[in-house]
Amino acid sequence: MDARHSMLDVFKSLADTGAPLSTLQRVLLITDGTVTDVLEAYAGERMTVVLLAQDFGPPVGPGLGFGLELDDGERVLRRSILLQGRETGTNFMYADSVISANRLDDDMLDGLLRGEKPLGRLLAEQKCETFREIVGLGKEPAGVNARHFRMSESDVLIFRTYRIVMRQQPIMRITEKFPSHFFAVG
Repeated sequence: MDARHSMLDVFKSLADTGAPLSTLQRVLLITDGTVTDVLEAYAGERMTVVLLAQDFGPPVGPGLGFGLELDDGERVLRRSILLQGRETGTNFMYADSVISANRLDDDMLDGLLRGEKPLGRLLAEQKCETFREIVGLGKEPAGVNARHFRMSESDVLIFRTYRIVMRQQPIMRITEKFPSHFFAVG
């Protein structure tokens, strides 16, 4: 982030979320590894990617390029996915990503466009050295995302927003949302 932004105080933000979070909810919100592994351990099944939307374009819209330090005219890949249990078909996570397409190598971009593997697995396969910086976390009503989790629009999702930095440049900003009732124990 630029000098106008300071690093998020994750522990203060966790305390500010209201009702206490379970251990697993805290792990999901602050892990700097691939959340897919955590979800697979929790669910006892492999996760698969369900691609909901994906398009290229300029970073238009309120806050779309926030935290990415984009150059003028730089195109971004916007994508929305679900992580779904392969056997049960249960959706465990919804994610929106804004990705600087110009900053990725061709293999990584092709892997994202195919939409077959979770992002963390693609980064590991490509042996990309990255850093994840959490820039936001909290709770919110499910709203339109309720349909993905068979819940009411007023039910609560926990979320985190982070950016991935590679070669000293931010390459993506991702917001992951989880139905809190799945992870309330522990």
